[in-house]
Amino acid sequence: MKKILAIVVALAMGGSALHAQKYGKTPEDSIKCLQNLSVYQEFYKQKNYTGAYDAWKQVLELCPATSLNTYIRGNTILKQMIAATKDPAQRGQYFDEMMKLWDMRAQYYGRPGYCLGMKAKDMRDYAPSRLEDAMELFNQALAYANEPNFVNIPYFYFECMRDAYKAQKISKDDLFAAYDKATTILEDIAEQDPSDETANTMMNTISKMFEPYASCEDLVAMYTEKFETNKGDAEFLRKATKMLASRGCTDAEIFFQLTDALYELHPTPESAYLMAQMCNRNEDFGRIGSFLSEETISQLPSDQQENAYLLVANACWRLNHYGDGRRACTKALQINPNSGRAYLLLGMLYAAGADACPGDGTPIAKRAPFWAAVDMFAKAKAVDPSVAEAANSAIATYSQHFPSADDLFTYGLREGSSYQISCWFTHTTTIRAAK
Repeated sequence: MKKILAIVVALAMGGSALHAQKYGKTPEDSIKCLQNLSVYQEFYKQKNYTGAYDAWKQVLELCPATSLNTYIRGNTILKQMIAATKDPAQRGQYFDEMMKLWDMRAQYYGRPGYCLGMKAKDMRDYAPSRLEDAMELFNQALAYANEPNFVNIPYFYFECMRDAYKAQKISKDDLFAAYDKATTILEDIAEQDPSDETANTMMNTISKMFEPYASCEDLVAMYTEKFETNKGDAEFLRKATKMLASRGCTDAEIFFQLTDALYELHPTPESAYLMAQMCNRNEDFGRIGSFLSEETISQLPSDQQENAYLLVANACWRLNHYGDGRRACTKALQINPNSGRAYLLLGMLYAAGADACPGDGTPIAKRAPFWAAVDMFAKAKAVDPSVAEAANSAIATYSQHFPSADDLFTYGLREGSSYQISCWFTHTTTIRAAK
């Protein structure tokens, strides 16, 4: 003990204001601090939180800057004390201490946004009747969104706002605004550190939480009402189109209006992609290629590039641009070799372009592209079982266009033999007769 006292006296009286504050204002306080620190830590290790409580309180009072663990462990101790008693007055005391603890943590260790947010979360969890107070604390916390390690707070904020909506304390518009605020903060965090997937995970979780309250009917009504006054706001348009697309509400007229306005205002690869989707739904296939050049597609997120090439391929099939369609399918397959949709489209292009592939002019050469088409349909269902139904239907339809057994006999061809197709595409296939 004398050795400890000597150390404490040296720290407290040795001219270091920092150490004096850390271990206590006086040598006596410092001794008591170290004694209680040892006691509460031992009880804490044993998960005897009741035994730890009084000594921990002494540490907090005598030397609040001793360690961040005083606050981290203190929060755990207080929650366990609340759980251990049924006395409302006692629970209220522990709750008040928990609220004060977050204020003291911010005072001594900074990160006020995080502390406000976690204080609000604990208020929501332990005092649900004070939901409005928790909402106010969250709003104060979000002003510090640029703090490091802030990523959990937007999630807790939206969780609170969802509860407030369910309790009829806020409107659906307020809930939508809260979703927008939370996801915007997380998008900014994700942009600052693309290697950290936590923000994206949080956004996905919030989106799932929001989904039951965001029907297409609600979204369409809201964005229709807001469109005229916000059609010059690129950020509003971007978020609105993203929301409608994520909820599968892309057939609504307002989605087309938002998409068109966004592209006119801010033509980015993403808005070009949306315009191409819109043209596809409107069967305006001739415009798709003007939006989706190879350069534009290369700038899209990787998960959209495959679908962009398939939009181009589908447009080419509809417009009888078979070679361009085949090239687009090939690009899609380079991105995803197991794209059943790409193989389906490739088969449709081969079948549709059969007349443009006369070969040597014989009936066999004119019908050979249907062998290639069926090969693609078979490949489609082999790599992607989700397209099996469509592939089987196409196989049944286009197998009827195979050469007849008589034609094969006439031209000296035998079923099962290899056959080379060379025209606007090249393909090695197997000779088969129509059934």
